[in-house]
Amino acid sequence: MFFRILRKSFLKRKGKVIIAIIAVIMGASIPSAMSTVSLDINEKIGAEFRKFGANLLIVPKSDTIDVGIGDISLSSITNQRYINESDIYKIKEINWSRNVLGYSPFLYQVITASANGQEQQVVLTGTWFDKNITLKGGETFTTGVKRINSWWWNIKGDWINDLDSLGSEYFECMIGRTVAEKMNLKLEDTFTITYNQENTIMLEVKGIITTGGTEDNHIFLPLFIVQNLSLHQNKIHTVQVSALCTGCPIETIASEIEAEISYIEAKTILQMINTEMNMLSKIEMMMGIVTIIALLATILGVSTTLTTSVLERRTEIGLMKSIGAENRKIAILFFSESLIIGILGGFLGFIFGIIGAQFVGMIVFQSLVSPQLIVLPIIVGISSSVSLIASLLPVRRAMQIEPVTILRGD
Repeated sequence: MFFRILRKSFLKRKGKVIIAIIAVIMGASIPSAMSTVSLDINEKIGAEFRKFGANLLIVPKSDTIDVGIGDISLSSITNQRYINESDIYKIKEINWSRNVLGYSPFLYQVITASANGQEQQVVLTGTWFDKNITLKGGETFTTGVKRINSWWWNIKGDWINDLDSLGSEYFECMIGRTVAEKMNLKLEDTFTITYNQENTIMLEVKGIITTGGTEDNHIFLPLFIVQNLSLHQNKIHTVQVSALCTGCPIETIASEIEAEISYIEAKTILQMINTEMNMLSKIEMMMGIVTIIALLATILGVSTTLTTSVLERRTEIGLMKSIGAENRKIAILFFSESLIIGILGGFLGFIFGIIGAQFVGMIVFQSLVSPQLIVLPIIVGISSSVSLIASLLPVRRAMQIEPVTILRGD
């Protein structure tokens, strides 16, 4: 009998039921989309932030010796050490290796650059530009400064490859804007560099770098060329690492790298990391506020629809009470209707939310957002709860209906 009444209630009031379900769909689709995007957004936003450059710097542990006279410390001397290039592959062997998006080693040497009849002391930097490496298990990983710094390195001309050269007496290089201005060098110009007054090589300018930082004062070559020139094979000074801060703190990644390579220190760039975390928190807060507003609008819509339904069914409710129906049964009937509306609206809202999440992903991140099935039971649960809350006032009004008044026609 109960289910027959429930079925007839839906069939007789299709319009009202559809309006209520649409209200729930609209309310559920927004938290569904927000939740789907939120579960995927941290990694996407983190990847966007990683275009701004590395957030982790690896340096070798060095011994510092204080020097002075008596008890007066005047200065300190640091014993320069190097990192073995052959060890930095271990960076992608840590537990959180998936969060390591890229890294690049750096070897710095002071050289004498000669061009257009003038000489200049310049920092020569060897690094990886776009290097393919093979990880344990045979997986190929592409990394280098082109991967981790391409957004904020403004390049005039072309990037160079790690294995590119002119096939003759010249090597291709990239130079900083300040070096180019001081030495009057342009694209395709050639010049020579000398290390330690002994080893000399000839270079051709393929790209001019502008960053607004120290890179503007450097000359960049593939790492192996600088190692051979300075006789520092397999040696590097630092490694810049670009790591996602989602899923685990950046300090965890740093400590795991230190555990893999025992003689190095991994230092985090706190200013950049704090900016990322603050931005993520603000975005999540904004999404939470939008979700709450949507749910409140759903409660209002469903409550209004059910209240109207109660007013239209006053006679039906009065007759049910006159033949012995208790307030509890009347309440169960309306709550059951609200629960069904909430479940249907929540399920359909989840589907529309996934579509909305894809739209947001393509507009904001130019990529699709992965559907999260774990969101479905959460959205259905929220929609059902919202529908039940929205039915509290209509149910209260239904329970207050007096059968005598209804039967008298008042």
